[in-house]
Amino acid sequence: MVLFKPPGSINGQGFTIDNCQSCDIYVLDRSSQVTIDDCKDCRIYLGPVDGSVFIRDSNGCVLATACRQLRTRGCHDCSVALYCRTRPIVEASYNMSFGCFDMPYTAMEGHLRAAKLSPLHNYWWHIYDFTPKDGNWRLLPAGTTTLSLVQPLPQEVAPSFAPQPAEAPAQEAEQAPAALPSTLLLTRAESPEAAGGRYVFALFEGARREAALGLAKQLSDKGWLLFTNEAKLSPDTAESLAGEARWAKGVASQLSPPQPKAKKGQPQQAPPPCVGLEAAVPEAQAGEVGELLRGAGAHVTAQTAAGNTFRTMGVDG
Repeated sequence: MVLFKPPGSINGQGFTIDNCQSCDIYVLDRSSQVTIDDCKDCRIYLGPVDGSVFIRDSNGCVLATACRQLRTRGCHDCSVALYCRTRPIVEASYNMSFGCFDMPYTAMEGHLRAAKLSPLHNYWWHIYDFTPKDGNWRLLPAGTTTLSLVQPLPQEVAPSFAPQPAEAPAQEAEQAPAALPSTLLLTRAESPEAAGGRYVFALFEGARREAALGLAKQLSDKGWLLFTNEAKLSPDTAESLAGEARWAKGVASQLSPPQPKAKKGQPQQAPPPCVGLEAAVPEAQAGEVGELLRGAGAHVTAQTAAGNTFRTMGVDG
């Protein structure tokens, strides 16, 4: 059975899915909170969720979503393709698999903006397990796409998605419209050694956010992007980070510039958040990519300690 909620049908309200079995469920709209209870062998796709997604007492399901918080309880044998602003929480669940959400529908960009979810804040890999034990959860192989988990797309929803020719069968791709630009980023979430290639950490000052996002998309499309983050740096933190990266002393003040004194009765302005990209680039392209990043205004280093430090700055949960 296919259950489908098109754009405009939820309009930011809460939503509940319960007692479903062997269903394809597609909610292509923004919602405030979603609760999924007692579902079995379902494929569930949720558009951006401003708040939490709770999935409880469910098994054999595939869940694909972009949300602020994810919590699982009493679940097993589920695969989750996830964008999550905070650390995903696993409780009393086992044999759970997590991958990076990368499957937009045609109206998704506007819904992401309305939900205030930045594509650079995706901690899908940073799992917090309340009942830690081997076998409770694992990360899916790097590069696993959302479409590979939910396909085949039901005919009812296929026209709402950009085509994925590398994954989708030809007859399904023909039903979809031309590809639309998307800021969704497929991150590998693995060590540079596992990814292969040369490690690069690029840190952009806040004023260069759009350039950073464009380059992140290029790295993602090539399968080289490991992690992203966006965080404000205090002067002390900026100085420490610059030291780890072995940058010149003046870089810290560029990352956390002094702000003009606030006028009486007005709050002190904070510098815009910096954007960090971590990538593993094939040796043959490493020099070219480094120059491209520097040309866009990034501070670049091969020091993994700097990337490790910045990776989870500002994470909630």
